[in-house]
Amino acid sequence: MLLAANTSYADFPRLASLLARDSFLPRQLLLLGDRLVYSNGIILLSVLAAILTIIFQGEVNAIIPLYAVGVFTFFTLSQAGMVRH
Repeated sequence: MLLAANTSYADFPRLASLLARDSFLPRQLLLLGDRLVYSNGIILLSVLAAILTIIFQGEVNAIIPLYAVGVFTFFTLSQAGMVRH
């Protein structure tokens, strides 16, 4: 789980900035912070993680199916994009 969270915090802000550049997400996600990271993307991801933790009351066993669906969905989408490319 730790590595999965690290990947999310490392790559989601970069992906969000690319989508914001193409006008699919708000422009605020384009801004680099003082440490050359996309701070607004990290803040957004942290808020979403906190909301999920509150909704599922911190029960890891309840969040794991959500994680599995997300992982398999995005692996499938990324592979379909590579096949199309």
